Formats: sequence, C-alpha cells, structure tokens
Amino acid sequence: MYMNPAWRRCSVRFNEVLQFIDASTQALRQGNGPSVRSDFYGAWVLLAYASCQYSLDEIGQGCMGFLGNRHRYARSMPDAVFNNHERLTLDTARRMTDGDPQTRSQIKQALLEIYSAKWSDSSSLLKLERNVWPSNVREWLKRIGVEERDMSWMNDPASSGTSETYSSRLAELVQERNPIAHGQSPQRVLSASTMKSWLAECEDFMEHCAMTVELHLSRHHVPRLARLGVLNRKLKLSNKTVALTVLNHQARVGDHVLLGSQSERKKIAKIESIMSGGKAFNDLPAGHQQVAIGLSKPHQGSGVYLTP
Repeated sequence: MYMNPAWRRCSVRFNEVLQFIDASTQALRQGNGPSVRSDFYGAWVLLAYASCQYSLDEIGQGCMGFLGNRHRYARSMPDAVFNNHERLTLDTARRMTDGDPQTRSQIKQALLEIYSAKWSDSSSLLKLERNVWPSNVREWLKRIGVEERDMSWMNDPASSGTSETYSSRLAELVQERNPIAHGQSPQRVLSASTMKSWLAECEDFMEHCAMTVELHLSRHHVPRLARLGVLNRKLKLSNKTVALTVLNHQARVGDHVLLGSQSERKKIAKIESIMSGGKAFNDLPAGHQQVAIGLSKPHQGSGVYLTP
C-alpha cells in the first residue's frame, strides 16, 4: 500500500496544527495585546496552508510510488499520463538549466531516468509548484487522468448548514495566506473555534483528493485486489458496518478502503471504527478474529479491499 501511509502523515500534520491552535489560544488567555493575537492568527493561517501543500505533496508521492511499482516503464501507462510525465519533466529540466552544478547534475539524472525503470524517482508528473488554488488542484489531478465529473465533490457544501463549498473554502485560505506570507499583517483575526472549523474543512478537501486518486488508480491501473478480511456473511449488521471473521491485513481507524468487487470498483470509504469482543480499537493486526469495521459510506454488500 502506498496511499494510506501517505494520508496518515497528512492527518498527523493537520492534527499538529490543531494542537498548536489550542496551545496558542491557552497562551492568549494569560493576557496579550492585539498585535500578539494577530501574529498568532497569521501563524494559524500559514500552518493551515502549509498542511494543504504538504498533503498534496504526500498524496503525489504515494501515487508516484504506486505508479512506479505498477508500471516498470513510464511508456506502459495510458498515453495521456505518459505524455504529461514526459512534458512536465522536460519542462522542469528546461527551467533549471541555468542552475548551479549540483542542480545541473540533478537535471541530467532526471533526463537519464525519464524513460528508464527508475522513471518515477525523478518525474515531475505530480509536482505542484504553484499555490494550491482549487483550479490548480484540478489541473494537478487531471495529469493522471482524473475527469471533471470525478471532482464534482469540490462543489459540495464544505460542512452542514453552509453554502460554502470545499472549493470556495480552500480558495479563501489561499487568499488569506498570500499577503501574510509576503509580510503583511492579517486584515482580520478569526476566533480559534472558527479557525479550527476552517482547518477541518481544508483537511476534508485534501482527504477527498486522496480518495479521488485512490479510486482512479484502482479503476484505471487495475492493481490486484487484496481483501481486508474474510466476510462473515452469517452476521448482518448495518449498511455501514462490515463483519469479518478474520483480518487478512492490519485495520486502522482513519485508513481508507476500496468497496466493490473484482469486476467493479465502486468507491473509497474511511474506516471510522473498529470493534471486537465488545471493545473499540484504534487498530488491530492481521489475524485478529471476529471484527466489525464501521465505514463512512454504505457498503451495499460490496467486498472490502485495500486501497493502492
């Protein structure tokens, strides 16, 4: 697996920002002036943005790890994806030709590997060197063949009771961050609770990106599927809970799974809970018996498989 470890690192990063917001809010209660509050708020915004940028980098690296393993040579990928790999890697090399000797050496290595079995090590296919505006993220996903309809979730409400979409909330973060990153003071100071909600919405955006990539890789690069565990067909639970007699692989709360069958790969869901013997667990190892897995989406009788 490549994508779940990548998303775990992203989740840790967002949680660290959440902890910093809580810690700095506690410090502000001790009494500080408006300038300190403004500085803390600026730090919250910069860290939230950095977490989004980090997430796209991690998701991209996980995707490239899978593609490099699935396709020994880049030419075996779909033509459009190979052409993007070739074009973007060459574009990067052209921009860096006037660099120092070490940079030129890296360029030479990338050009040597572009068609070799090590193509994914130096590819610029999923390197995002621009701000994480939603339009740039769309273009980034399209590089591997994700279609517009598979990104329709960007126009969904970011949270209940709001007309703001995932796309508009991320765009607002980029807009808020840019002047702060260039040394300007924030034009406003939002409360900690509002900032934490905004951070959660941006994390959801990035998790949707990870799930979109996972489903696309599962459908269009057709990896060999591995069942999370052996289904217990005698035990009927809710449509969001799967009963397994034994785990074939480790299960962890927060990880993503593929719902479907060998012939149809339907959707990606998140593991929201793990129960065994009447107790809740954060994770369980392979071989554990009688496990109930709570999912974020209805399984509708589908099999539960590992993501790429």
